[in-house]
Amino acid sequence: MDFRVFLALQVFVSTLVRSQQSGEDCQIGDGSSYRGTVNVTETGRTCQRWDSQTPHSHSYTTARYPSSGLDQNFCRNPDGEPGVWCYTTDPDKRWEYCDVPVCGEDCQIGNGSSYRGTVGVTETGKTCQRWDIQTPHSHSYTTARYPSSGLDKNFCRNPDGDSGVWC
Repeated sequence: MDFRVFLALQVFVSTLVRSQQSGEDCQIGDGSSYRGTVNVTETGRTCQRWDSQTPHSHSYTTARYPSSGLDQNFCRNPDGEPGVWCYTTDPDKRWEYCDVPVCGEDCQIGNGSSYRGTVGVTETGKTCQRWDIQTPHSHSYTTARYPSSGLDKNFCRNPDGDSGVWC
């Protein structure tokens, strides 16, 4: 499509993924690759160990999810939730999301499918068209068709898995 203008956002993943050596942890996108050591929820509850079935029994074990990093009681995302989470040690609260910041929300990682920054201009300086408007360019990229693509305002996005973010 001729209205697509790719926005070059060159990022080195190694600078976005803060290592444990620096003492900081962050998650990329939905956090499925997160392997940091945060072990408390966003409300301060302690996480239950993944190899424990008390106080909450569950099916998320290293045997069933060997590549999910279900180590100790660290926050993880083995099932595609919007962010990392854990079962809690509070018998009255089964699970909660963890307060782990997202790495480089303002940068493109890989093909940019998880990019949620606020850049709304092309690399040549043209203002991007809003995703919810069909003029001057008619298109099929709507929030109804691509609900998890972050098609907000006129921000650059990659709803279709192209090689980079565009508008």
